[in-house]
Amino acid sequence: MRLFGIILLLLLFIGCNKEKQKAPLAFLIKPGSISLAITDATVQGTASHKITDMWYYVNGQFKGAFPLGSTFPVPSTGPTELIFFPGIKNNGISSTRQPYEFYAPLTLDTAVNPGVVVNRNFTFSYKSGTKFRWLENFEGFGTTSGISIQKSSNTDTTFTILTNSMTPAPDIYEGAKCMYFALDDNRRVGQFESVALFPLPKNGAPVYLEMNYKCTEAFEVGVYDATSNYLFVAGVNASPEWNKIYIQLSFGVSTLTGSNCGWYVRALKSSEGGKSEYWIDNLKILSY
Repeated sequence: MRLFGIILLLLLFIGCNKEKQKAPLAFLIKPGSISLAITDATVQGTASHKITDMWYYVNGQFKGAFPLGSTFPVPSTGPTELIFFPGIKNNGISSTRQPYEFYAPLTLDTAVNPGVVVNRNFTFSYKSGTKFRWLENFEGFGTTSGISIQKSSNTDTTFTILTNSMTPAPDIYEGAKCMYFALDDNRRVGQFESVALFPLPKNGAPVYLEMNYKCTEAFEVGVYDATSNYLFVAGVNASPEWNKIYIQLSFGVSTLTGSNCGWYVRALKSSEGGKSEYWIDNLKILSY
């Protein structure tokens, strides 16, 4: 009889453990299209984005970060608050994925039965406190007049503004124009900078550059000040197709001694023969 009691207790213990090991009840969120809403293009610029991941919380608890295309499990059986943070590759580097500082998270309050798959499109927006310090989409008048970029003193080439009225039609990302320059054996250095300097916050405060680009060779991006100090911030790899990158300028801006900072781009022809080409569009500098 005593042996029977021990066996019964053992079976009850195993049964309880199996109950504890069962997966929690959950429903699934499957993102569809991902977009960026712009309230005013003259203030916020392009709606292009490169959101690559989503970081999400369920009822205040962090549940994980998943690349786009994933399905998000939501362990919940009642009213649920979901918060999604859009993520990027910081400086275009896959190993530095993080929520983007200037995109506002999206909050959903919902109650869904376990086992249900919810298909939903996501539209994000900029945070209300975001300051757009500089916008340049090259849609202004003239070939270079009306454009807020100029040649640096140490360049041996120049840039031009491509327009969709040219023959043959150039590959322009959006709108009617973009910036273009090329290097060859006779023009080996291309460096261009913003005409103006901007009052950007220091001490490590968030400052980002957003940029659409296409290029056959790598180039560098940096910041400079009124005393002509140029500081490298990040390298941009070659991309045969139009791409978007988010470059964190905070360290460079905080390191320069000048109170205001500008942007520069620099490319070097490192090998003999051939031509290196660069297309740039939709420049933004953002801070708080």
